[in-house]
Amino acid sequence: MTTIGIICEGGPCGEDEQVLRHLVGRILPGVAVKILTQGRKPDLIAQCGQVAQALFDSGCDRVLIVWDVFPRWGRPDGEQQDIADIQAVLAQSGIAHPCLYLVPIKAELEAWLLADGSALSAVLSRPAHKVKIGDTKNVEDNDNPKNRLEAVFKRYGRAYTPKSDAIKIVKKLPDKFGVLGKLSTFRKFGWSLTQPC
Repeated sequence: MTTIGIICEGGPCGEDEQVLRHLVGRILPGVAVKILTQGRKPDLIAQCGQVAQALFDSGCDRVLIVWDVFPRWGRPDGEQQDIADIQAVLAQSGIAHPCLYLVPIKAELEAWLLADGSALSAVLSRPAHKVKIGDTKNVEDNDNPKNRLEAVFKRYGRAYTPKSDAIKIVKKLPDKFGVLGKLSTFRKFGWSLTQPC
């Protein structure tokens, strides 16, 4: 059986792990998934070499490092800086594996959750009160999608609870992932899971 390893932010069983595990299962049904969460992005960058090696040593066929470009945690701006820093740590750790992929999410994971209005509508609707939310345009250009997602939930009388609501949203995504399937970073995630290596 193919085993996918993922290194991501957040804590064990948190929204990042739940969302990524579900999405992998939809893209590659039947694969095994090992996810090692690393807390904040600075910790993910610092630990990515040894964690990637541990995942490969444990039998993973490929490993993805998935992180949010924002917040910057006081670092110089940009995705390219994050990639350079991660590559430096991997090189220092002696990791040069053809099946290791870097997947930066523009802004934050919440951009993926905001993209498809039909999924948000399904989560926020109640039997007596149907909700119709439009797709979020240019969602990857939003520098604080988490705040925007919280505002959408608040508008419909609910507080956004990441640990329970994030997975509900991705479970309601239509076939082919709706609008999420068109986002460049999500396409990179799918490519990283399926590209021969």
